[in-house]
Amino acid sequence: MNLFCVKAKFFLSSDIVRKYKLAICNRLYNKFSCMALVLCMETATERCSIVVASEGNIIEKVYSSGDFDHTAQLTLLIEKCLRLGNLQLSDLDAIAISIGPGSYTSLRAGLSTAKGLAYGLDLPLLPIDSLSIIAAGAIQEHSPSKATLYVPMIDARRMEVYTAIYSPTGETLEMANAAILTPDSFCTYFEQEISLVFAGNGAPKFSLIASSPFAIFSSVRSDATYMPALAEKAYQQKAFADVAYIEPFYLKPPNITVPKKQI
Repeated sequence: MNLFCVKAKFFLSSDIVRKYKLAICNRLYNKFSCMALVLCMETATERCSIVVASEGNIIEKVYSSGDFDHTAQLTLLIEKCLRLGNLQLSDLDAIAISIGPGSYTSLRAGLSTAKGLAYGLDLPLLPIDSLSIIAAGAIQEHSPSKATLYVPMIDARRMEVYTAIYSPTGETLEMANAAILTPDSFCTYFEQEISLVFAGNGAPKFSLIASSPFAIFSSVRSDATYMPALAEKAYQQKAFADVAYIEPFYLKPPNITVPKKQI
């Protein structure tokens, strides 16, 4: 084997080339198959996360470094996530965004960015319910049984949460609502010996007052890593939003106070 062949073999076996070969293969495979390369953005709560996924499988993921800093970090996180996956915006097939409920400011920042990308790249926009994302994570992390239901909770300040109830298959059993937590919350389920898995950043508040042995508390929080399967399903079903008119799902109007005029 001559020196040229040795050098060529070394070059082609390098990590950098392997990564780019993989990226090119992914692009070609996605282009000529029914799979979608989806950018998933979760911005409903204090931390935002970004995932690039193909056919429900995660390619890369990144997280914000601070709380409620979505406006400053979101575009940088998207660029970083694509760069780590050796991908470009032009490779994407769709944009998925957590549509709410959640923090008003966080939802607005996320949806504004998602709408800008979808419009600018001429891509479909996939709105994903924020509570269903948490429920998907709880189902994934806590093996379901016949007598287990899943209750995602997003903090809505004081003792109020945004919540819903899901079956072990992810079916919505109780629609999203704003609930004030009391020691008697969910007692009708507990009395029937139905176990409820509580997840999300609102769940710790209920753990302080819940006494039922059928209340299970999960560490699962809002996270884009639980979005790919939901986004892929929405893409295949063509559940696309109208980019011009879609608004965040706030669930209830924001509590805006008007300052008193100085006399």
